[in-house]
Amino acid sequence: MRIFVIVNQVNEIGFRQTTALLIAAMVRQNHEVWLADVDAFSVAALTGESTAFANAVKIPPSTDCQSEQVESFAKSGAAGALQQIATGDLVMIRTNPGRDIARTQIHESFLHLCIAAQMTGIRVVNSPENLRYFASKSSLVSVDPKFRPAMVVTSDLQQVIDFVNDAPSDCVAKPLFGSRGENVIRVSKSESDIAARLESTFGSTTLVVQQFVDADHPGDKRVVVVGGEILEVDGHVAGIERHPASDDFRANLHAGGSAHPLTLSEGALAATKYAAKLMNENGIWLAGVDLIGDKIIEFNVFSTGGLYDSIKFSGIPFDDLIVERLLG
Repeated sequence: MRIFVIVNQVNEIGFRQTTALLIAAMVRQNHEVWLADVDAFSVAALTGESTAFANAVKIPPSTDCQSEQVESFAKSGAAGALQQIATGDLVMIRTNPGRDIARTQIHESFLHLCIAAQMTGIRVVNSPENLRYFASKSSLVSVDPKFRPAMVVTSDLQQVIDFVNDAPSDCVAKPLFGSRGENVIRVSKSESDIAARLESTFGSTTLVVQQFVDADHPGDKRVVVVGGEILEVDGHVAGIERHPASDDFRANLHAGGSAHPLTLSEGALAATKYAAKLMNENGIWLAGVDLIGDKIIEFNVFSTGGLYDSIKFSGIPFDDLIVERLLG
């Protein structure tokens, strides 16, 4: 099969990224893999037909392809060529708009083009229609309250302050869109001027504010779900625990957190199974579920991470399994 993997920028692919792992697995399984930047995708209404195109580079075939080779090729500056995408091909969305805020409009346009490509019969994973919804932290309001913390989504500063003041403990405030723990802060009703701190950090943007969740360890858990189910082999669940640095409450690896083997309580398992089913029913086939304790705090649907360390800890080739389920 020909697979077109669309990313923010090809030359940014790193060997630890889930995207690189999946690409390597696709190549090992003898699929023809093409890489393209998010702004190199197009559709055309030609005489008698409509179709999609990508200015893309082809990963060299290899029966032993590894993610390090994918990174090396991605950074090599190989020249792309315009490729017509056929109805038997697959487009895999591995972009991350949250890490490319300056080009938000390009990412929005790309999703619309993917919807158009779907209408020509091209298979697209994940659903472009629903990626935007689940990528927004506001999507948690549709989750059963027993599986998420109490929260408010608003640009009204006074509403935020009232929510924090009424909360039984501290709260976490973050922007509606974003990743890697950027601009995520912990706020307390005991602070002398919550309003000034929120304004200096976020300006007038829409915020998501959640009640802080107590857990059995500091940090959070990332669980990989595929096709409406937790990705699991012989009791080993694909995912990681992320523990924060000693001077920070954020567990994101890019914020100084560290990865550890994953363990899940019965409550966390139930919440993750619920989230996997919810997303799959809405066209999100591959995703990550982020939890603190047994509460879902975020969906990770564009370019789910955590697979590299999960494979390292368990020794299980979760990357191969994902590709087999995707293309089997």
